[in-house]
Amino acid sequence: MNWYGDIAFSSQVEVEPGIWEDQPVIKRYYGDLTRDSKRDQLQGINSDIVLVNQLTILADPYLQNSFHKILYVTLAGKKWRVSSVEETYPTITLHFGQLYKEDDNED
Repeated sequence: MNWYGDIAFSSQVEVEPGIWEDQPVIKRYYGDLTRDSKRDQLQGINSDIVLVNQLTILADPYLQNSFHKILYVTLAGKKWRVSSVEETYPTITLHFGQLYKEDDNED
């Protein structure tokens, strides 16, 4: 299945002299959703939705040099945390499945 969406990369930005913050850099990409499945992760009364998805993207130089900084991808209007990345030149394969939570990345 064809995919078009955002990939967010972590970037250090100097907001004031000597003060740096992580801010996402958003880039738009085309790719192929090569695996699209779902499993339930039971925790108490409610279960979390966990997708087991694989996305393959033809890598441009930015993606090739920054794949280790990927935070999330968008799919169906939601942000999904990337759990692993495979560099399979000339493509990059992303594995994702849990919703991305902004506050999980703050210390």
